[in-house]
Amino acid sequence: MEIVWLIVAVAVALTASIGAIRAAARSWAPLALQLALLLGSAGACYLIGDAKTGGYLAGIIGALLCLLMLIAAGGLALGAAGRWLWDRLRPATAGASPAAAWDVWVIGGLAALAVLLSALE
Repeated sequence: MEIVWLIVAVAVALTASIGAIRAAARSWAPLALQLALLLGSAGACYLIGDAKTGGYLAGIIGALLCLLMLIAAGGLALGAAGRWLWDRLRPATAGASPAAAWDVWVIGGLAALAVLLSALE
């Protein structure tokens, strides 16, 4: 059971830090893209898991991955909102945007992996 909580904690920490970095740089388009990727993959995992029939606990992986993607989307929004609130309370200049779109690729890979694992169940 500890491994499940570790996976959730890593997902929230990763997405919250990415959300805070993007909000600090005020690059809202990549942040919106990442949020759309996570919510889209959550919807796809839900639909894939819901379409599974037969067997014991059919579609449980899809439902669990849907929840994980929703939790990751919440972490992304929490990190961005926390950084936005921090900047409102203590005005500062915009930070540097990440040099490459590595965070978009990480979130996209995570979302694609979740949909793939949900389909393979």
